[in-house]
Amino acid sequence: MTRLKTRIVELIAAAGPIPVNQYMALCLFDPRDGYYTTREPFGAAGDFVTAPEISQMFGELIAVWLYEAWLATGRPIPVTIAEIGPGRGTLMKDML
Repeated sequence: MTRLKTRIVELIAAAGPIPVNQYMALCLFDPRDGYYTTREPFGAAGDFVTAPEISQMFGELIAVWLYEAWLATGRPIPVTIAEIGPGRGTLMKDML
């Protein structure tokens, strides 16, 4: 049994059932044993690899497409571009 699993089992034994959001927060973000706090999950050596992590060309091409779409719609002001996915912000960095 992992340290985190042991701690969760002990928590449930002491206090009863825990909500799913608390369970997920422990599994993902626990400072000692959470998934995202104990390893680097992104990139070629991690568990997740996405196009922006492989080459900056992906972000650059999306930026060109967005610019052309902005021009085609009459250059509206203001314009908002947001990267809402998980990760390190690599896509937005490459787009800018």
